[in-house]
Amino acid sequence: MDPAGLRFCPRCGAGGYGYHDGKFWRCDSCGFRHYHNVAASASVIVEIGGRVLTVVRGKDPGKGLLSLPGGFIDPDERAEDAAVRECREEAGVDVTDLSFVGSWPNDYEYGSVLYKTCDLYFSARAAYVPRLEAHRPEAHGSGEVAGIELIDPEDIESAPIAFESARRALLAWRLRARGH
Repeated sequence: MDPAGLRFCPRCGAGGYGYHDGKFWRCDSCGFRHYHNVAASASVIVEIGGRVLTVVRGKDPGKGLLSLPGGFIDPDERAEDAAVRECREEAGVDVTDLSFVGSWPNDYEYGSVLYKTCDLYFSARAAYVPRLEAHRPEAHGSGEVAGIELIDPEDIESAPIAFESARRALLAWRLRARGH
C-alpha cells in the first residue's frame, strides 16, 4: 500500500514511481529514492487533583476524542522540549520534572496520507495550572484543541482516547504509579 498515493517521480517527473517494502519510493527511470521515515511526537501525562489532564481533539484524526497534550517534534528540537511546549500550547499548563514513560508506534492519517509515528510519552508535574474550566485552548485559532477534560485513572480502558499509543502509555504510567 502506498501511504501517499504518489505515482510520479519528484526529481524527473516519470511515471512508475513506486512504494517499496513499506519504507520508500523509488523511481524506475532515474533511480531516485525517497524514504518514508517515522515521524516523532512527544506527549505529557499530567496528574491534577488525582485525575489525568487530556485535551479534546478539535481536528482529525480523532476529532472529538481525547488525547494527551502533545504533538510532533519540530526539526532540531529535543523531545522533552517539544513535550513542554505542546502542553503549554494545547492546555495552557506549564510542566516540570519530566520523566520518560515509554514509546509506542502509532498510525496517524492526515490529508489522506498515512504517517507511521513513534510517540514518546513523559509524565510531568504541573508547575502552573490555569483555571481549567475557564481555559479556552488554542485561543490563537488553529482549532487543534476543542476543550480540556480531566479523567480518572481508573477510566483509562473505557475513555474515548483517540490513539492507542496514548492508551498504552497511560496504562504503563498507571501501573508505575501503583508501584509495579
